Amino acid sequence: MHPPQHFIARLEDKNELNPRYIHYSFELQKPLKMDFLAGQYLSVKVSDQGLRRSYSICSSPDIRHGFEFLIDRQPGGVGCKFFDSLKFGDEIETLGPLGTFVMADDEHEKEVMLVATGSGIAPLRAMILDRLQVHHDKRKITLLWGMRHETELFWELDFQDISQEIDNFEFLPVISQPISNWPLAVGRVTQYLKEANLNEETGYYLCGSAAMITEVKSILQQRGIPNHFIHHEKFY
Repeated sequence: MHPPQHFIARLEDKNELNPRYIHYSFELQKPLKMDFLAGQYLSVKVSDQGLRRSYSICSSPDIRHGFEFLIDRQPGGVGCKFFDSLKFGDEIETLGPLGTFVMADDEHEKEVMLVATGSGIAPLRAMILDRLQVHHDKRKITLLWGMRHETELFWELDFQDISQEIDNFEFLPVISQPISNWPLAVGRVTQYLKEANLNEETGYYLCGSAAMITEVKSILQQRGIPNHFIHHEKFY
């Protein structure tokens, strides 16, 4: 782990993925490089009064000259308003990298399942890019991503492309309130995990709401998954 330090970064790109989720790209100004691990986050100063909010990095650690955030507009809090107000070229102050929600080379975790809901996909995207495209991890890696409506999905084409290019990656979107013709899994990630065949030697990485993480941990424990194979983001 690298010790946290202060960074100044400039907004380079802003992509509205849908009315709720925005993808921001920042270029580092000072220092010019940052070493971080996939799954870590940055603490961002979001007000002149010094208020800070934490955001997972959704880009690959292989890109050291900048970083990317996924912002969920729906909460409408001070952090959302801060990012909404940013213009191209504006600078932000961050502290990091922070957090221990990272995926290590663990010979005991024969497979990996990433479980996300909503914007919890952010650090898991970084893990997917890092493990599959940089480290060429040969373990089976499954992404289970729950959303309420299929219209809220984004990056799904990217994940589908990766699954077609890399045999050991599987993408499983789960929609709880789909259109009538939705062809894939319906329901919640919790229900899926209750019914799925689970490998006790799989590492589970969870990111989403606190309620989802609590329920999924309970399901996994009841199904015999050891606690040390269950990892989750701590700052939610």
